[in-house]
Amino acid sequence: MSMVTDSQTTGIQPTVADLEAHRSVALSLTLLLLGWLVGMVLVVATVWQLQEDEALQELAQEAKVMADSVSSHLQQYRGIADAVSDLRTLREVLGAPTSDGLGKLNRFLQQTNRSLGSDTLFVLNPAGIVVGASNYASKNSFVGHNFAFRPYFQQAVLGESAGYYAVGLISQGRGYYFSAPILDDGKVLGVAVVKILLEPVFERLAARQHDFLLIGYDSVIFAASNQDWQLRSLNRLPESQRVAIRQSHRYGNSSLAPMATSPESDQNLFDDAYIQLVSGGVIQRYLVGRALVREAGWHLFAVMPRMELLRRTLQFSIYFSLVYGLLVLFWLYWRKRSEVQRHVNSMNLELERRVAGLTSELTESNAELKQLVAHYQRTQSELETTQNQLIQTAKLAVLGELSAGINHELNQPLLALQTYAENSQKLLARERFTLVADNLREILQITGSMHAIVSRFKVFARRSPPDPRPVDVNEIINAALMIMKPLLKKAGVGIEVELPPSGQMILCEPVQIQQVLINLLTNASEAMEGVVDASVRVQVEDGDDQIRILVIDNGPGIAKELQSTIFEPFFTTKRKGLGIGLALSRRILETLSGSLTAESGVNGGTVFVMTLRKYRGVDE
Repeated sequence: MSMVTDSQTTGIQPTVADLEAHRSVALSLTLLLLGWLVGMVLVVATVWQLQEDEALQELAQEAKVMADSVSSHLQQYRGIADAVSDLRTLREVLGAPTSDGLGKLNRFLQQTNRSLGSDTLFVLNPAGIVVGASNYASKNSFVGHNFAFRPYFQQAVLGESAGYYAVGLISQGRGYYFSAPILDDGKVLGVAVVKILLEPVFERLAARQHDFLLIGYDSVIFAASNQDWQLRSLNRLPESQRVAIRQSHRYGNSSLAPMATSPESDQNLFDDAYIQLVSGGVIQRYLVGRALVREAGWHLFAVMPRMELLRRTLQFSIYFSLVYGLLVLFWLYWRKRSEVQRHVNSMNLELERRVAGLTSELTESNAELKQLVAHYQRTQSELETTQNQLIQTAKLAVLGELSAGINHELNQPLLALQTYAENSQKLLARERFTLVADNLREILQITGSMHAIVSRFKVFARRSPPDPRPVDVNEIINAALMIMKPLLKKAGVGIEVELPPSGQMILCEPVQIQQVLINLLTNASEAMEGVVDASVRVQVEDGDDQIRILVIDNGPGIAKELQSTIFEPFFTTKRKGLGIGLALSRRILETLSGSLTAESGVNGGTVFVMTLRKYRGVDE
């Protein structure tokens, strides 16, 4: 029984530990979440109040700046109407109006308006009819219109200057009117009016950071950054006031719909921190900052949607959550680090044991790697030696094929030498020394030609390590053709050469390039065996950075499926040969950063293309 109890106790112990660990984790998470919620409530409450106060200050400052901008714009034109009304020209025309005098008045007003930069300058008679205007020549001329209903006229005809905002009855543009009475010995002869456009200043206000409302003394919003707010009243207007406004045509034909939907929803315009405005058909609450445009008696409101305040508060809440999360992560990191630290020492001991074992393995692997490197270096050296021997063998094989042509090329000069020598003996016996001297000169010339032929073959056959140097491409081609001409002549193959102007240099070992050319010409000669009018053309194409040497024959050609295979080692379509000539030729060009390809000719035959880089100077 005792043994069974111990076994059961041993099995239960880990389960209890797991449950305790889970409870600890759950409790920690609950406390962390509760701490975050409490902190979030405090942050939202604090930040909301701070942001609201800051936003109200910001809006008040913005409203003051906007109001100053409007005042500055109006101030530029204040007093102009008074100055114009004092002009003698206006009194003379209004005192005794004639058609010539009115025409003179119109032209005077037009010129004066241009000088002042105002929108329109016009004069009304005591009945309120416009008798002269700067826009008299325009289709929207004010001349003849009756503006007696306008308050700016009614106040000026009583002898006082006035300022008034209204939507133009003819132009439909929002403007501000400055008026002044035209007096003569205390009698009002008429009224001078200067109209200025307010659209430029409204556009500047709309470009600022916050939305704005410009409100008249009648609680009508006559300018705003939001089209939904323009020409509406903040509160419901009494019917008598609405009728009076419509009769003045101050806001055109606008309905002046109120923002408030009922008398209970009217708002305190000048005390509340928030006002309600309609935007997109939805009533929203806005924080408001206020300022007075003293020049006109207007109120300018700078407003910010309540959602912006909510966005700012949410932004700080996100910052708090991030900081709280970082602190939690730091705490979890510290806690985990303390757990991990307990295992580090034991793990270090285990690692040291394993490192010792791995070190011995790495030592053995390093020794094996050194052996592999040494074997690779020997193999590479043997490969280079084999390749050089293979190139030399290929050259000797080509020379073997050219031997018959060499024999033919040297046989004729030898016969000529024999003839000249026998002839010289006879001439010497007759003491004709001048002709003997001529024969000797011919013999020297023939031996020089034979020496040049033999020396070319000796240079080509010589075994020498590659020694790249700048060489004229024409020099290489001419040297190869001198060797190949006897073979081509014997095989009945015509040769054409198209060379560029001299001076096109390539960096190479010239004998290797000659070997490639000789190999290509030999292949072309053998491929055209039995072809009537067989010919081969060597053509050089000069590019910006490369030189292309083309060897073109009019033989039977190479099938397209074999054009890439022919460069493989030991592949050949000839009855004799090892099939290494083209493989070696391509390898030679690739070591010089060039290439060798085969193409089908336009009119049949085969085109081998050698591509080599141009030599640009010492820096290469």
